[in-house]
Amino acid sequence: MKTTTAPKTKAPKTISIKAVTESMKKKNKTTTPTPTTEQKPLTDKQILIRERRQALRDLSNELKSMAQINGKEAHVNELLRDFYAGTGHTELKTFEQWKAQGYFVRKGEKALLLWGKPTASKTAIQEATQQGKSEEDADTDFYPLAYLFSKQQVTHYTQK
Repeated sequence: MKTTTAPKTKAPKTISIKAVTESMKKKNKTTTPTPTTEQKPLTDKQILIRERRQALRDLSNELKSMAQINGKEAHVNELLRDFYAGTGHTELKTFEQWKAQGYFVRKGEKALLLWGKPTASKTAIQEATQQGKSEEDADTDFYPLAYLFSKQQVTHYTQK
């Protein structure tokens, strides 16, 4: 008698927010770079920005690895938007974009982070000028942080 087995099913192509969050908690690496003798000490603002950048880098790497496991290929910002959408943050805009539409960001709300448009770093510009190239020919190797707010975090001026 021949036995049949159930067909193997593929893993779902969604990314579990809970799994990513728990994985991030396990890692919990908030490293603050220590200044060397040649560098000026970092200001509190610089330390905060570096911590945010590192947290976004960790989250991005975690989302990319989860996406690869599930066979999903997408841009990092797409994965980040999907991650934020899982918590209800669907319509994302900058502070100025919300302000132009007649909204204000409620006090105490924290911005959601995405990667901004890549630009050339100061060192890339210096290297390009030393090689006789223009600033526009410098490598775009720096990804700034983009601070966005969702519809959940704003209130229309008439709704006070």
